[in-house]
Parts: sequence; structure tokens; C-alpha cells
Amino acid sequence: MINGDRIKQAREIRGLTQKKFAKLIGVNQSSVAQMEAGVISPTDAVLQRIVLRTEFPITFFKQPNATDFPLGSLLFRARASMTLRERNQARQFARVIFEVVQKMETNFKKIPPRLPRSDNDPISAAIHTRSSMGLSPDSPIPNLVNTVEKNGVAVLSLPLKIKKQDAFSAWVGDGAQRPIIVISTINVPGDRLRFNVAHELGHLVIHQATRGDIKKIEREATLFASEFLMPRESMLDEITPPVTFTSLLPLKKKWRVSLQALIQRALHLKKITTNQYKYLMHQLSAAGYRLREPVEIPIEKPRMISQMVEMLYGNPIDYKKLANYMDLPRQLIKETIEAHALRMPESGHSSAKRTGQILKFLKTS
Repeated sequence: MINGDRIKQAREIRGLTQKKFAKLIGVNQSSVAQMEAGVISPTDAVLQRIVLRTEFPITFFKQPNATDFPLGSLLFRARASMTLRERNQARQFARVIFEVVQKMETNFKKIPPRLPRSDNDPISAAIHTRSSMGLSPDSPIPNLVNTVEKNGVAVLSLPLKIKKQDAFSAWVGDGAQRPIIVISTINVPGDRLRFNVAHELGHLVIHQATRGDIKKIEREATLFASEFLMPRESMLDEITPPVTFTSLLPLKKKWRVSLQALIQRALHLKKITTNQYKYLMHQLSAAGYRLREPVEIPIEKPRMISQMVEMLYGNPIDYKKLANYMDLPRQLIKETIEAHALRMPESGHSSAKRTGQILKFLKTS
């Protein structure tokens, strides 16, 4: 039995509209719509063309529906920055990666999410979230992605560029119990990526439902991220006049945020005037720092999913075996896992020793 939802998922992951997909597989658009809705089933010949054009194995299309993956914060920005095709592609790709996570997690103990859901103002919510995650109220966060993962948030990295939006988030699963942040690390500076992750953390904490003006929702998430990454009391002490690029660069290195974020924080804390803010931002643009700033902050890639895969499928990873288990294209699963942080390949002796440790862990979990 062919599952129409899986046909739709494969089509959207490949970035195809129904019209273009119909042309590729030799049917009309209404037939594609009916197949995806489960009204009709593809003939054997059409199914073979679907497999050929999407590169997904036949077994993928026979699977039941995956866990629903709501649009989440994609709703807040998609209207202005993304086409429907791009939004659907990002969502469906995240959906299939989350399914990999779910299957891998059946072998391990899950980390319960330690993330509050708050109706407080963004600043108070950020302070509360730091406390809930066991973070110091006034210190930099060395590795934000790692910290978020250790607190039960699944961070998924897409092997594709999310146009005009480097991250999005959602509460996923039955009863919306699992917090998810989806990121793209392709051509994204490390400081911007960290701010994006904190921004999405804000959405997860304070925006469980889409209510109110979208611009207001985005401003609230930005305020959350600023307080979460650059706590008010610390910044009041550390941002001292005269505020210049020279004075801000050491703070960028210490707090691992962009000059733009620091300048905006200085304005919010009234360390600079509006005119000074405009001047500094103009200088940023003139120096070409809007796209790439000095003092490069390393990219933080999520580790949870790749770590589980390595423990179960070896190091180096046996991608053929993993792809067969997941009923996914080998190249797609390889690109997906390699978008996450990988451990350096081990020697034969180290690998055998580690396999013994893993088996022992699995038996006692």
C-alpha cells in the first residue's frame, strides 16, 4: 500500500511543485494531488518513475505517516521571506530528520526537556530560562548549541540553505511535548547562528501559539535572545563609553555575539544614543561587516543525532546500512548526518573498545 503523504513528503524535500513533479513522472497535476491525498494509488509504472525522480526507495512510500511537524516559527517570517515551496521543503526535510532522531532514540535514554513555557515578558523569560537550564545568570555561554541539546531540545541541522531564514522552531509530537530547533549552517557566520538559536529558543519559551502581530512576536524573540546571550547586568558593566568597534571587539570574542548585536544591545541599555547607533551601523555597512565581521566565531554544529548514529552504525558510519534501516536515499542521509558534528574516525582497536562500551551501555539503559 502506497502512502500518499510520503509521496508529498519526497516531492517537497526535492523542492518540486505538483505541476513540475507531474511533468517529471508523466501524469497530470490533478493525478498528483489525488495520489498525495490518498484518493488514488500510482500504477506500478508511475511508482517506478516516482522512485527514479525523487531517488527515494519504494519502501519509503510504504511507510505510515511520520510524526506531524507543525510549521512553528516558520509562520512568523515565511510570509515576507520565503516562498511556499521553500517553506514546505524546509519543514518536510526537518520532519524526516526528526524521524531519524525518533528511531535512533529507541536505543537510548531520552533527555527530558528542561525548558520553561512562559507568558512573562521576554526579558524575565530569558532570565528564567537561564536558571532552568542551570546557567550562570551573568556569564557567557561557551557552546550554545551543545547547552541547548543537553537540556532536551533537539537541534536538527539541514543540509540545505534556508533562504532568508537560518533557523526555525516548533513544539513537536503528541501534545506538542518535544522542543525542536532547526538550523542551517551553510554560509552562516558563527555569531549569527548563535543569535538565531537563542531567537528560536525565545519562540519556544514564550510563543506556544501564534497570537498577535507577527512583527511584535519577532521583536519579543529578539529581546529574549539579547537578554539570554548578553545579560543586562553584565552588559551594563562591560559596555563602557566611548562605544567603538575597538571597544566592542573584545566583548564579541568573550560573549560570542556579533558587533551588530552588541551595538543594538548598547542602544537598548541606553549606553549610546540613537544617532550614535545609526553612525555605528553605517560604519558597519561601509566596512563590509554586515555580511562578515572581524573576529570569526566558530560554527557550532549539533551533536546529538550524529553521536547516536555513530554509536549504532560505527565510526566511520555505515551509511548504506543506516539508509536501509531508515528507508531513505543513501546520499540524503549521508548529507544530513554530515551537516551535524562528527567525531574523527577511530582506529580499529579504539573502535572495537568503544563498541564494547556501547553494547554495555545499551544493555543497562
